[in-house]
Formats: sequence, structure tokens, C-alpha cells
Amino acid sequence: MDATDERVAIVTGASKGLGAAITRRFAAGGIRVVACARSEDKLKEVAKADPDRIFPIPCDVTQSRQVKHLIDETLRRFGRIDILVNNAGLGRFGKVHELSEEDWDQMMAVNLKGAFLACKYAIPHLIRQKGHIVNISSVAGTVTFPGGGGYCASKFGLMALSEVLTQELKPHEVRVSTLCPGSILTEFGDPKPYALKPEQVAETVWQMISAPRGVIYNQIIMRPQVPPEMQK
Repeated sequence: MDATDERVAIVTGASKGLGAAITRRFAAGGIRVVACARSEDKLKEVAKADPDRIFPIPCDVTQSRQVKHLIDETLRRFGRIDILVNNAGLGRFGKVHELSEEDWDQMMAVNLKGAFLACKYAIPHLIRQKGHIVNISSVAGTVTFPGGGGYCASKFGLMALSEVLTQELKPHEVRVSTLCPGSILTEFGDPKPYALKPEQVAETVWQMISAPRGVIYNQIIMRPQVPPEMQK
């Protein structure tokens, strides 16, 4: 697609890190992007990269009313939704018996319920456009590790949701893709210096939504290449 791209995308968790990088990449590709996150001030900073194509709408993806407002406001402004990127995510790490109930609930709410709510309200409009859902999962949605009980459970759940969406939306020609990145150089966690750059991951999302009609990148796992001297 080029600068005449008429598509409209919603990106959650767009105020920083990977979400901001995806938002900027979509805008650079000519897509109009509704950038969603809780922080209005940070969203406005992201929108400065391309005010004509990035439109900030504050939203807590764990709150049904706010998500519905996000979808309704996008439709009011643009009349269509072509792409939904469920990127909002939260990680709290610790052994299962030491993890607080609050941390568990927050991860399930942001990482899994947030994607459910966004899909719930966007899908009728994505069907109309034969659109595309991209769920940002994690390598932690494919393998487990000690201390990741809540995070892995939420991301494994997102993988299952993606598979169900694929089955349910196939008759409507709505594409569903899941991206499972490894460590990314963001504020999230404690990334290694060789971790993936947000722009590299955003470029992969761009390739997913730019695939030719009839082609689906169903699931991609991407990891940083570890320098030989740092390999075990």
C-alpha cells in the first residue's frame, strides 16, 4: 500500500514502546491510525509524528464502556475500521505462590480481556471491510518459564483466542494474525542490549497487514539474534 491507502487502523497500547512504533509505521505507510492508551498526554506526543494520520483517543481496554466508545468514535470520524492491533500488554513476574491476586487480575484484564473487548466491538465492522486483526502475543505465549505463571497464562490465552477468531472469521474473509516477539528494547521488563528494536517488530506487523489478498501470516515468532559471545 502507498500514501493513498484508505484503511483505518486501531492500535491499543499506542502511547509508548511497540504500540507507538506500530502507530508511526502505519502512518508512514499512509494508514489513518486511531492510537489508544490510557495516557492522553503520551498519545498526543505520539501523534506529533504525523498529526494528519494519527488520532489519539484515550481508552482503558479493560473497561467495556471505554472500548465501545473507542469503536464508536472511530466510526463517527472515519466510517470504517479495517485493522485492529491488540497490542496493550502488562507483565508482573513472580512465582505463582508469591504472585499477588491483584497482579494476576491486572494481567488477565489487560492482556486477555482487553483483546476480547476490542474484538467484540470491532468485529462487526471488520467483517464489513474484510479486515484484519493482529494480536501481539509473545514468545511467552508459546513456551513457559519460572516466574511467568500469570504472564504466560494470559499470553497462552491470547493465542487460544486468536485461533478461535481465525476459525470464526474465516467465512467472512477477516484475516487474523498473531505475532510472538521475544525481548524488545522498551520499558517492559529488563531487555538485553541485543533485544529487538520496536521498529523491527513494527515492520513485521506492517508486513502482516500488507500481505497480498488471499495470504495470511497466521503466526510469526520472532526473536533477537544473540551475539556469539553472549550465547551459552
